[in-house]
Amino acid sequence: MNDDSREEIEQIETAIKDLDLDYMRGWTSEEEYNQKMSDLKSQLEAAGGTPAAALAPAIKPSDLASASLQPPPTDKKAMIDPVSAVKRTVQSMRKIGIERIAQESGVPAHEVSKILSNLLDGRELSGRVDHDSGDFILGTGSGPAPKTVHGCPYCRAEINRVAVKGETITCNVCRQSFIIS
Repeated sequence: MNDDSREEIEQIETAIKDLDLDYMRGWTSEEEYNQKMSDLKSQLEAAGGTPAAALAPAIKPSDLASASLQPPPTDKKAMIDPVSAVKRTVQSMRKIGIERIAQESGVPAHEVSKILSNLLDGRELSGRVDHDSGDFILGTGSGPAPKTVHGCPYCRAEINRVAVKGETITCNVCRQSFIIS
């Protein structure tokens, strides 16, 4: 087996593993996954590899005990353009942290902030970035969300932060908790 075919087999095996991860993350539908997987396995067999070799080997308990666990890499590039990845991630939740958007979309956090700003300026998204908490809050109307939602129902103190409907807030003055309705 020459180096070119070995390299081609490795590329196909990597594509199989990436497809598995994308499917587990929900980035690929089951129908698309099955179609692409059968194509990749056919390509692998044609290149001289075996589909069983592309699967991860079973982990033995002795290997697990001596293994050092590492956090998952966050530098995976999005398979779609960064703007679409960020927009899709944001629209899946009402309130989401910038770091979480970066993790789920595969786009670096500093780029996420720029993309969100551009999407808001272009009116493709309605909402605002809460710089105090580092969250993006998806809006429902055309205007920006109000900075002060309302006062505490117990002591009438004003709430000086962005709160989303359904969120539990603790008043800074009387320390009572309540749900924004």
